[in-house]
Amino acid sequence: MSTKLGGMLIIVGETMFLFSILNFLMITRLQYYSSGDSFIRTVFPHYILFLLGLSAVAFIGMWLAYVYVFPSKQKFSQEQAIKDGRSPMYSTILEIQKELIEMRSTINSLSEKIDIMAEDKNK
Repeated sequence: MSTKLGGMLIIVGETMFLFSILNFLMITRLQYYSSGDSFIRTVFPHYILFLLGLSAVAFIGMWLAYVYVFPSKQKFSQEQAIKDGRSPMYSTILEIQKELIEMRSTINSLSEKIDIMAEDKNK
């Protein structure tokens, strides 16, 4: 099967936000210069100020999403993944953790035996 169709879909999907930005700019011009609604022109005397205001609101929204929404979504999805043995990776991590605990106890007991043997040898 050819990879051209899949590659094209990935490229279009990754660049679609650029078209959204252009669409957003065109809509803001329509709203700003709308003859039926002069409120925006009263609050923002210049179109550039209007865009800066919208950009500030957008950046505040992005910051809030970054600080509050993304961590909440990550925590929720991770909690869902470990419920009822749904995640093979989590199960593997638990097995590795048990093995590490066993290895540490073995190393500690061997270390104690070596210390005792070293003390006996020095006597």
